[in-house]
Amino acid sequence: MILIAIGSNLKSSLHGMPEKNCLEVIKILRKYFFVVNVSNFYKTEPIPKSNQPWYVNAAIEIKTNLKPKDIIDKLLFIENQFGRIRKQKNEARVIDLDLLCYGNLKINKRNLIIPHPRLHIRKFVIKPICDINPLWRHPILKIKAINLLKGLANQKIFNINSHYG
Repeated sequence: MILIAIGSNLKSSLHGMPEKNCLEVIKILRKYFFVVNVSNFYKTEPIPKSNQPWYVNAAIEIKTNLKPKDIIDKLLFIENQFGRIRKQKNEARVIDLDLLCYGNLKINKRNLIIPHPRLHIRKFVIKPICDINPLWRHPILKIKAINLLKGLANQKIFNINSHYG
């Protein structure tokens, strides 16, 4: 299973509000990948806590023959199309696309870490993964998504729709 996280907490000049950015990026992702499943959308507080606007987050499952580095290059290209400029860590963003996992592959290189090193401590990532497959197991921790979610009860997250698949 290949999973990508989607997030936005700023308006874009092209698409408007964060929820619309996420909807539009899914349309674009469908041009490059076979989208198997799309999670619900969630409104989530910024982590670490800050005065930023809350995020809209989701996850998608894709199928592709591309290698992980090629997927990441494509995700960065799409972020650039949306006008994302990386200045500092944890800043507000028009769109954020992260490759969360690529099957059970484990990679730890300077510019490529799979699975995503913080996915298991982020409710805004684990809850959407549970929508897609609650029995998904973290490739390193070997813990099911549903069990990871139980340990993240203190993070605020609200479902804002039923499904955008």
